[in-house]
Amino acid sequence: MTLIKTTAAVAIAGAAFLSTTAYAAIPVYPNSGTENAELYSFTAAADGDLVAYFTGSTGSFENVLGLIVNGTDLGWSTLNSHLSAPGDLFNFGPVSAGDALVFYINVEGGLYTWASDKSLNTDATNHIWSTAYGGGDFSIPEGIFVTFEDLPGTGTDFNYEDLGFVFTNVKTVIIPNGVPEPASWAMLIAGFGMIGSATRRRRNSLKITYA
Repeated sequence: MTLIKTTAAVAIAGAAFLSTTAYAAIPVYPNSGTENAELYSFTAAADGDLVAYFTGSTGSFENVLGLIVNGTDLGWSTLNSHLSAPGDLFNFGPVSAGDALVFYINVEGGLYTWASDKSLNTDATNHIWSTAYGGGDFSIPEGIFVTFEDLPGTGTDFNYEDLGFVFTNVKTVIIPNGVPEPASWAMLIAGFGMIGSATRRRRNSLKITYA
């Protein structure tokens, strides 16, 4: 009887430990309250599909993820901060190794649009934090973790918890001195310029539903 109870107790304790650590691997921005000083350049790691996995959101605004590849806006995904659950995925389709990638979020159907490239943001603020992710939580595979701050730079909390994703088939480089390579400027600026017209088109066709 004692052995059975002890074994059961150990099993319960082990289950409790697993349940509390199952989501512990999702990275957390370590300098909450301070703008992230690291800037990043994202490219496709190999030929193949680029998939985004939703990791969660603590923001009150409704945010939707979008992607620009080599200056072409692929549009919004179905990953929505109010409607998606951790582990939900969206396949943006095939990319080629070395393709230049810019991730962006559309906030409240066009209230703000913030890109992973700080130079494209109207408030001159870095709206992302990125790091490697080892995989395992919510059945999300290994990849590159990117999380967004959805409020404008003035008065924001800089917790970078408003919309998080893990991307597969993505390579990240920390930009030296925060200056993008000259060859990337034209593609990035042209691509981000397309977001405005895409936003207007989708606002007419996309019905936003709040949870």
